[in-house]
Amino acid sequence: MRKLDAKTWNKLKVLGDQQGAMKINDLASELQLEVEDTLAFLRQVFPEGKGAVVYENEGECWVDFSAGSLQYMLPVSPSEWTFLQNLLDMAPLTSYEDPAYELLRKKLHDDVPLNTMMQILSQIDSWDQDISHTDQLLVNALDEAVKSHQNLSVKTIDDKSFCIFACKVLHLEGQLTLIAEDSGDHCLMVIPLKQIQSCEVVEKTGLPRVTNFEIEEFITAVRSMNEKETRLILKIYNPQAVNLFPDHHFLGKPCMVTNPEGDLIWAAYVEPCHDLFDWVYSLSHHVEILDPTNFKEQYFSYLEDKMRKIA
Repeated sequence: MRKLDAKTWNKLKVLGDQQGAMKINDLASELQLEVEDTLAFLRQVFPEGKGAVVYENEGECWVDFSAGSLQYMLPVSPSEWTFLQNLLDMAPLTSYEDPAYELLRKKLHDDVPLNTMMQILSQIDSWDQDISHTDQLLVNALDEAVKSHQNLSVKTIDDKSFCIFACKVLHLEGQLTLIAEDSGDHCLMVIPLKQIQSCEVVEKTGLPRVTNFEIEEFITAVRSMNEKETRLILKIYNPQAVNLFPDHHFLGKPCMVTNPEGDLIWAAYVEPCHDLFDWVYSLSHHVEILDPTNFKEQYFSYLEDKMRKIA
């Protein structure tokens, strides 16, 4: 394929933006060509005469463009598609001023076949999850205990027993975890759900004393020790259409502000994990990852790994 120079690409862009009929003189002016050169260029771009019909009307020369006459089909693999999305997300701010950038970004996010494939990938990923129906019942019971401030008797698989108040169920170090307050000394503890063998409600022997602020500080401290926390910044295009508070995720110091263009900027300290990446994907074209770059890289790598499962 012959390499086109920048001027030719600009002329093709002008043609691609035209729809309907216009005078050849006006088109020549936009292309910065003479009329004869414009006609020659049209014959070069549309050699079979399809997509642009030249005719005379009342002594003037016209050209009629048909919709989609200069659209391109580009076959790409799933990994190439993901890479293209990554390039668009990392484009410089000046790209946002070009309508073609926004249209391309929307096409990539709205593509029906790709979204269907990603839904299949999501189902495949759920097969890999080792949370059984019984485990889900445990999560539901613990969520209810958190809301109702129930006193629980918990036994772990290594035969340890605790009397606790459930504080929060969240993803911590890549697995679902219970943050709990010991009913006796009121210290906070971390219990991975995989370690819980049994859990039952018992008669209250007191009331929980730990405040929400202390729970948040405790979670932040645990994350800080593991060095897995990052400040995620998202641009939300349609806040009413998405869930901005994912279940079982701790959002440290969350904030939401509106920029001068009316877009919502969402930010919070999060722990990157597979479930969080799935939440970001569920936001679809309503969201754009602004920062940090390493979160973007982890997110796209995660999607690529999922795609390989059906390759």
